[in-house]
Amino acid sequence: MNRLKKYSWLFALFGFLGFKELNGNPIGLIYFAFFGQLSHIWGNKLGDYEDERLTSNKHRAGFIAFSTGFFIIIVASVLINLYSVDILTLYRMQVLILALTYAISINLWAFLTYRFDVGN
Repeated sequence: MNRLKKYSWLFALFGFLGFKELNGNPIGLIYFAFFGQLSHIWGNKLGDYEDERLTSNKHRAGFIAFSTGFFIIIVASVLINLYSVDILTLYRMQVLILALTYAISINLWAFLTYRFDVGN
């Protein structure tokens, strides 16, 4: 089981399937969310032991990462809505924004958790 967890970051390679769907089905852009699996690299550096300090650092990092992601989604959605007239383009861009922001937020959460834990 530990070996599977060790190599689970390889699922991030499915994110490259999103490039195949750039001109295809808009729902296929969700594949970009698989890049969020790169967060397992930072999680593997922390090890398996979880104490109160790590839990506190996870909560703090999660608040920062997901607040930043939510802000990016809102700002990008408003900007895309201002400059796009075609409904299909708007839909494609919105799906792309959600998938990439999810991946960025998950990776930022893992990275900040690692930095907070190592920095203390």
